[in-house]
Amino acid sequence: MFEGIDNIGLCVTDLTGAVAFYEKLGFAKAYESERGCTLIGNKTKLFVFQTRQANPRLPKREASLFDNSPGIDHISFLVANVDQTYAELKAKDIIFTSEPADQDWGARVFSLKDPDGNNLFFLQWLKA
Repeated sequence: MFEGIDNIGLCVTDLTGAVAFYEKLGFAKAYESERGCTLIGNKTKLFVFQTRQANPRLPKREASLFDNSPGIDHISFLVANVDQTYAELKAKDIIFTSEPADQDWGARVFSLKDPDGNNLFFLQWLKA
């Protein structure tokens, strides 16, 4: 039935700032309209759009996962080389919440937060 996920929709407080942030991560604008902006990075597609709430309450999301509120918690981006990706993003002055480290569940991972506090993980599986 399912062929995959077409896109991940991100509601943001500052569309221009969010688009610039995701471009810094390596995404490119594919389509932009009054509704928002579609960004593509290899096979990953994000649709970023701005909230219309006057005072949005952002959920607090911790990297520890299990104390967070219900809902989509994070996005994990699969990369070919975690250490190389980390070095490339560090050179762009990205701020991280963790450095690359091997996990006991089988991947090497680092993490960061987007401008709205969403957890983003970059991972490489240690064994295919």
